[in-house]
Amino acid sequence: MSAATPDPDQSESDNSAGWGDPTREARMRVEKSGLKVEVAVPSSQAPRLLATAVHVVVMIGVVLCPALTLRVIPPDFPTWATVAVIAGQIGLLGLVALVVRRPTGSAEGTRR
Repeated sequence: MSAATPDPDQSESDNSAGWGDPTREARMRVEKSGLKVEVAVPSSQAPRLLATAVHVVVMIGVVLCPALTLRVIPPDFPTWATVAVIAGQIGLLGLVALVVRRPTGSAEGTRR
């Protein structure tokens, strides 16, 4: 097995910011003005962390997409078309959630 070695040309900005050694744990950081959230898990749990983050994005999207669509659609736009656009948005977000829940190809062969 090969070991990860730091790039000598790379600055130490990530390590000085508290990220530490990227091979020991998986971290996810979300920063916005006035808001800073960081989650760290063992590297073996990285797929679960990513799946959870995608599910959170999907849930936020299911709420925000229809609300934003209703704000930008003009009043004379046909009602059936508005419903179709919103249903398409929710369906696409549901498809993303299903794809994330699908087991990976390597783990699929071991399940029986």
